[in-house]
Amino acid sequence: MTALLSRRRSNDSDVAVAADEEEDLSHLGIHRDATAHDPIAAGSFAQRMVNKVSGMLGRSRTSRRSFLTRTAVVGSALAVGPLDFILKPGTAYGYLCGTCTDGWTAFCCTVNSGRNSCPAGSFVAGWWKADNAAYCCGSARYIIDCNATCPTQCSCRCGGGSCDNRRTCCNQFRYGQCNTHIACYGPVVCRVAICTPPWTWDPSCTTTVRTDNRTTDHGAPCLTKDCGPASTPISRKYAQMGGSRGVLGAPVQGEHGLPDGRGRRARYANGNIYWTSATGAREVHGSIFREYGRQGGFGGTLRYPITDTRTDGLRRTRYVNFERGRIYSYISNAATVTIPEPFFTKHESMFGVRGVLGYPRYNVRSSSDGRSRYLDFENGRIYLRDGGLVEVHGSVFRHHEAQGGVHGPLGYPVNELSPMPDGRGRSMWFERGILWNTPTTGSYALYGPILDRYAANNHALGYIRYPTSGVRQVGDGRGQFATFEKGNIYHSPTTGAHQVHGAVLRYYLARNGPRGSLGYPTSELDPGGTPGGRFQQFEGGRIEYVPATDSVRPA
Repeated sequence: MTALLSRRRSNDSDVAVAADEEEDLSHLGIHRDATAHDPIAAGSFAQRMVNKVSGMLGRSRTSRRSFLTRTAVVGSALAVGPLDFILKPGTAYGYLCGTCTDGWTAFCCTVNSGRNSCPAGSFVAGWWKADNAAYCCGSARYIIDCNATCPTQCSCRCGGGSCDNRRTCCNQFRYGQCNTHIACYGPVVCRVAICTPPWTWDPSCTTTVRTDNRTTDHGAPCLTKDCGPASTPISRKYAQMGGSRGVLGAPVQGEHGLPDGRGRRARYANGNIYWTSATGAREVHGSIFREYGRQGGFGGTLRYPITDTRTDGLRRTRYVNFERGRIYSYISNAATVTIPEPFFTKHESMFGVRGVLGYPRYNVRSSSDGRSRYLDFENGRIYLRDGGLVEVHGSVFRHHEAQGGVHGPLGYPVNELSPMPDGRGRSMWFERGILWNTPTTGSYALYGPILDRYAANNHALGYIRYPTSGVRQVGDGRGQFATFEKGNIYHSPTTGAHQVHGAVLRYYLARNGPRGSLGYPTSELDPGGTPGGRFQQFEGGRIEYVPATDSVRPA
């Protein structure tokens, strides 16, 4: 240990002081019998608490050096956050700050956006151990140096933390048990603090131990207590997943409570483990973890994970279920899609990825008219509008899209496909139209005057049965028409909409339909039993239907 401290003095500006050193403390303003004259006694609340707690510590048998160290720890904690230290569980380690002149290097979470890991441009270079650390609930604490890579891209400066303002890129020093194949190294950028043995945290590290207990209580506001492996549901989950050699990688931030008061979390290089009493400990990693972050994490729409990462039965995706949805990650390209509630429950009620909608394609989007949100799937779409969900799939979806979708003449779907009374077909209502579907005719929608005439003639249950086309333009600039299994309906603004079928339709089409000499129909065919016979009127004449021969003749 003496050699170690000597080496550290020669290569690092950190100052070593023997633990059992006896010295006169009067120059520091500490007098064992002068409490009544101590200016601290009449000072601030925090100062009075330092004095009181220091007195309690002094009652136990301890060396002057140990007493001074413990007083400094408690005093620093109280000076920074007296109420937190007194009223909340924990110890003073979380508040023990450092300055730019104390010689030590800043913690990585101070200079690396809160992450307890080596930042870009540095590598794990070596480690040492500090015993009996409050940070690790009394177990050994491991401090890992992150040295700058070559060529060095950092310069000596203060860390800049409001509490941990220690130096970064200043100390040219390396213990050297990790990444021994890297010969060139720059100064220490920052320090990682963990309670996991370094050789399990990073396989490049050896088990050669260096010990320096001066760092036992070094802290920073961004460091949280870690009670070591296999002591909590989160740490047990991490161990079950292979620790640092598993998919989660090395620890980045120890287990800590989350702001919502429900859950706890531990952060790792490739993901997180979350825990609540309702969900247990669940891991999220890789592309799903990144998508989860984009969705707001535990504070977003999905809330907490309720499963670990799984592979679907068709082996096309991996997924994680959350309290309010699911995230899929495609195995082929790692693309991710989130299905939040209420879309998720709707999709699952339709047998999920094995149902008619198939796999999701994109995240939830908002329609350009601001009236809905929707989620696309391989074979359809789910709309959320006015609090209600409606799905459209297959040929119905394709026909609706071909008509301009919600921006076309049909508008939004109102209900889903429902069976017709004849047991043969199905129908679906839209804001401004109705769609019919059968296995033989496909899916076609009608709207406007043609729909009105079709409905008046008992729609699919009437004589002309199911549509075989949507509404089309005649091409003369005047009218529209739609075709059906046993007839057509024609419409123009001046003639209205009328049905033509049977022998009359055959005769009419043979004469070029509405673009021929007869023009558009102006009436329906007179019903059977009409006195004087059955006739249908057109702009250019009248046609008589002869039931006995199923034929027609001009009238």
